[in-house]
Amino acid sequence: MGKYSIIMVLGLLISVMFLRLQTQGSVHRGMENYVDKYNQILLRNLANSGANAALNALMLDVDADDPVNDVRWGNGKFSYSFERRTEDPYLGPTMIRVMSIGEYLGLKDTTVVLLTRPSFSRFAYFTNNEGNIWFAGGDTLHGPVHTNEYFHISGTTGNQVVFLGKVSSHQVYSSTQPYQKYYSSTNPEFHNGTEWLVPELKMPDSIPMDLVNAAYTGGTTFSDRYVWIKFQNDTTALIAHKNYSTPPTAGEYSTYNLAGTNGVIYANYSGSPTSTEVHVEGTVSGQVTVASEGKIKIDDDLLCNDNPATNPHSTDIVGLCATRDVIVADNHYLQDRTIQATIMTMNPTTYTYSRNFYVEDYWTQTYGYLRLYGGLIQYARGAVGQLGSPHMGYLKSYKWDPRLKDMKPPFFPMLLALRKIAWYE
Repeated sequence: MGKYSIIMVLGLLISVMFLRLQTQGSVHRGMENYVDKYNQILLRNLANSGANAALNALMLDVDADDPVNDVRWGNGKFSYSFERRTEDPYLGPTMIRVMSIGEYLGLKDTTVVLLTRPSFSRFAYFTNNEGNIWFAGGDTLHGPVHTNEYFHISGTTGNQVVFLGKVSSHQVYSSTQPYQKYYSSTNPEFHNGTEWLVPELKMPDSIPMDLVNAAYTGGTTFSDRYVWIKFQNDTTALIAHKNYSTPPTAGEYSTYNLAGTNGVIYANYSGSPTSTEVHVEGTVSGQVTVASEGKIKIDDDLLCNDNPATNPHSTDIVGLCATRDVIVADNHYLQDRTIQATIMTMNPTTYTYSRNFYVEDYWTQTYGYLRLYGGLIQYARGAVGQLGSPHMGYLKSYKWDPRLKDMKPPFFPMLLALRKIAWYE
């Protein structure tokens, strides 16, 4: 009996020791797992802190591109850098990639944030000030539409305004009605959603410096008061420029090869910038942005050589950008005018209906259809015609160029706001 008792006691002691060793091992492994988890959290926080620091740098300067290395944070450090299309051709033209690396005890973790700085060219229609101009029954708008005020919308049952893209506004007409109705039965169709009381999307009031710098470093510049541009369909343009308004003779034009430039044509009359006047017409082959510190006048049809209305893969694209107004010149009786371009006017000096983008003599002459294929961004809505019998000015036929979701004219003005697309940890 004594022998068996001793064996039982020894077995019990061995079991206790084994359980104790197991417990100690579990505690040890638990501590290791805790430390590993703690280190992973620290690493993740370091990488995320670097990403947030990079985003803050972009908030202060949306064009920031200098990398930041080895910022000490607690017992670790982080570094971050920026990539745009110039560094990675697979990025979209308005995208920014932020790469942040956290380091702690010889370990590393990475956070990647993908942002976009949208171009104003993405909008089918954009205004800072709606004035007293109404969308009329039968109007159909394709693509994104935004105003920094609120919309005035007409139309009745069976003849409503139709918005096929997303619609947003900074202001609302009232607490119960985001837009002002002309008739009580006005009930516009919104096919892709609405968003009211969004933050104001501020417009620049002059040509942005990145566009100006692009013109001087790789584009074409003029300092005369008047510039006439006749685009050819072979990547060239006939251009004349002088300081008096008499239309140039054929001998005053020179041929410019735009294929060897970045596509920016910039005019700034040194004597009085807002007096600059650029005349455009013709067929563009390639990618071009015409910018004027004064006005731009469209003298005749302005087309893309590879028609984007029939070929959605066309790479020909045109932007017009004016600190003052873009004006559609006089035409013949019942004659149409076709413009394939994204147009932006930034004239903040007037709220009247006859400024920004407007038609010459729209109140006295009867034209045909103004066919715009692209987008229209303007500080205040301008008039292109008046209804009646017969109508005066032009009837509108505006269509958005869907390529503008992912494509923009060279160095076309961009929004100051950044939008996050993705955050990868």
